[in-house]
Amino acid sequence: MFKLVSLRGFNHHFSGTPMKIVLIEDQAMFRDLLKKICREHFHLSVVGEAEDAATGLELCRKHKPDMVLLDLNLPDKDGVTLADELIAMDPEVRILALSTECDDYTLYRVLNSGMHGYVDKNRQSVEVLKQAIDEVIKGRVFFTEVVQQVRQKLRLEPKSFPKVLTEREQQLLALLGGGLTNDEVAKELHLSRYTVQLHRRNIMSKLGLHRTPDLIRYAVSKGFSKLNSFRERNADSP
Repeated sequence: MFKLVSLRGFNHHFSGTPMKIVLIEDQAMFRDLLKKICREHFHLSVVGEAEDAATGLELCRKHKPDMVLLDLNLPDKDGVTLADELIAMDPEVRILALSTECDDYTLYRVLNSGMHGYVDKNRQSVEVLKQAIDEVIKGRVFFTEVVQQVRQKLRLEPKSFPKVLTEREQQLLALLGGGLTNDEVAKELHLSRYTVQLHRRNIMSKLGLHRTPDLIRYAVSKGFSKLNSFRERNADSP
């Protein structure tokens, strides 16, 4: 599951040249904590701070950091999608994910994204955060226990979504599980209504689901859709 990693950060760590860090985190207080840890504990050079994905991407394009501390819950873009863009822009950049999301789908995507670590902001201490940063600096990977547990669970479940659903079906499940109609999903993905209907039937059949409420419950429980978003969408409906 884990890929061989670049030692760019490792070389910086021992050459005396401070590693360049960009912080992408929408909570100002937590961003200040990260900056303090990076500067005072590890003597790293924080070259940019962003509270959204668009600013973070521009800072990384400008400064070419060695490492990015990336919040996955950003206001303008999904953090895993941003990580994919950062790695495409610079395959050697090291990314440590920070998140309150510990659902199966988020952690599955983290493990398959090329990111180098994950820390649960709700459950982990500052000391664990420091340990994670240290491991990533040294060219290794760091995933907290919850990631390993989800990885094992998905591997053992005969009908876990990575085994039975294609990537396209997973994308559709996130939308359908959020309460979107076939027409709304078709418009979102530039597909025909018939194609979406076919995908819906295939997804439900593969997962052993029989009704739309079952589909929504599954999507929310696995993290494909967020319950708050579903409630907001229903509240906006006439």
